[in-house]
Amino acid sequence: MAAVLERSFIEICGFERETAQRFREVTVNLGLSALPGGVKFPDGAGAFHYEESGKLLSVTSNRFIHWSTSGDTVQLVEQSLDTNLLNNAVKLKFSHCTVLPGGVHIQETLNNVIILLISTNLSVHRLLLPHPTRMYRSELVTELHMQSIFTDVGKLSLQEPSHSAVIPSSVGQTGSPSTSTAWLSQSGEAHYALASPAGGIMVVTLPPHTQALHEDLCLSGGVSVLELKRNSMMQRLSGWMPTAIRGDQSPSDLVLSLAVRELEEDSFIFALCQDHKLRMWSFRVRPL
Repeated sequence: MAAVLERSFIEICGFERETAQRFREVTVNLGLSALPGGVKFPDGAGAFHYEESGKLLSVTSNRFIHWSTSGDTVQLVEQSLDTNLLNNAVKLKFSHCTVLPGGVHIQETLNNVIILLISTNLSVHRLLLPHPTRMYRSELVTELHMQSIFTDVGKLSLQEPSHSAVIPSSVGQTGSPSTSTAWLSQSGEAHYALASPAGGIMVVTLPPHTQALHEDLCLSGGVSVLELKRNSMMQRLSGWMPTAIRGDQSPSDLVLSLAVRELEEDSFIFALCQDHKLRMWSFRVRPL
C-alpha cells in the first residue's frame, strides 16, 4: 500500500528532500526499574504547528512537528514544505519507562523557546529547544537547507533535574497512571496531569525552567504533587455529575482521556470518564 501511495503523487519543490528519515536515537536513563509485570499502552501520535506557520516567507512558514509514541519511545520529526530541514528526526528512548497516552505536548513560548513536555508511567520530562527565529535572525528566509530545532538535542543532558524528574512514589501507590496531559503555566511551571487507575487525578509540577536551570535540585527535590479531589470540581457542574461527589469512585468514574484549557489565571482539566461523562476540575480554585 505504501508503495502505491508513493507512486500516486509527486512533490514539486526547488530543493532536494531526503526520501527516508534518518532518526538519531537519544536514550534517557534515570536509573529506574521497570514495574513488575510490565505496562502496555496503545501507540499514539500527534502534531504541532508554529504560530506563524501561515506567514509567508517567515522562518516558520509551512513548518510543523509530528510525533508518534510506542512503548518506551517517542519519535519526533520536524517538517517544512518550503525548505529542507537537516537533522530533523530524533528518537527519544526512556529506559524502563512507558510513554503514557497523551504524554507528549509541545508549546511555543512568548520569549521564543520551544518546550517539549513528555510523561511516562515513572517520570516526567521537559526539553528546552531553540525556536527557529533564534536560529535564523532574518525575517525573510530564502535558504533551501536549514537546521532543525532537533539538531542539538543530543547535546542536552536529559538526565539532569532541569530536564527530567521521577514521579514521586506516592503518585504510583495505586498503580501506574493510565493517561495524561501536560501544559505550561504563564509563570513557566510545567504541569503534568496523571490519571490514576484507582480514580482521581494527580498533578505533578516542575518549577519554571529558568529556576530549575540555576538551582542545584536533587532529582525529585523541585517536584510538587497536588491531588485533585472530587469536591474540588466546579460546584456549578455538580448537578449533572452526581457520581463525582459521592463516596468511593466506581470503575465507571475512571478517566479515559484528559485535556487542559487555560482561562485567564486558571487552568481547567477536562476528564472523559468510562461512564461517558465529561468532568472538569479547576486547578486554581479549590475548597478551603
